[in-house]
Amino acid sequence: MRGVFWIVVCLFTLITTLTGQEAKERKLSMSLGPQNAWYIEVEGADDNMAEKVFYEYIKSHGKMKYNKKAREHYLMSTAISSINGSSPLDIYAKFDDTKTMATAYVWVDMGGAFISSVEHTQQAKALKQWIYEYYLEVRKNVILKELKEEEKKLAALERDMKRLVDKNESLHKEIDRAKQKITEAEADIEKNLEDQKAKSNDIERQKEVLNQVNTKLNTLGKN
Repeated sequence: MRGVFWIVVCLFTLITTLTGQEAKERKLSMSLGPQNAWYIEVEGADDNMAEKVFYEYIKSHGKMKYNKKAREHYLMSTAISSINGSSPLDIYAKFDDTKTMATAYVWVDMGGAFISSVEHTQQAKALKQWIYEYYLEVRKNVILKELKEEEKKLAALERDMKRLVDKNESLHKEIDRAKQKITEAEADIEKNLEDQKAKSNDIERQKEVLNQVNTKLNTLGKN
């Protein structure tokens, strides 16, 4: 029951985290001055991952480029039907991170006007969904990375377990060899005791023979 409880808690936390995540907007400086930006924070990611996934996420709409001076990524005159139909869009993006999360900043210019929830309700709603789907892709990469790390830990533990099992088998073999040696030694002890007894009898007989010879020597010429 306790395990089921924690599974439910984890699932609830995951659902709450995912559904609670959405892109927010604020005016931020970029290469074209202060403009309305949309940003989303991705826990567990860094800026490199956030950037790499964004490039992959948007590649069906064109290839992002990088403005080194502005430290800004951009894609000009593209079209994302879910946001603005076939009308062209200019997309700008920046990425940064902290120890615990990455933040992606996105500006979308519809041609003289950057999308904002106040002035472009439908486009803003679609853009938020588009950014949320990007967020899910980054989180998927975070979890896959975590999965690989945990798999490595499991593999290391399994290697340790195999070494312990092998050691256990080796110790049992040593015990079996030791038992065999003990059995052989016990048999040798029995044989040794029998040999001692036989040798003791031989000694006694030899003493009798020696006494007899001494008697012959001592009685020689006395008859």
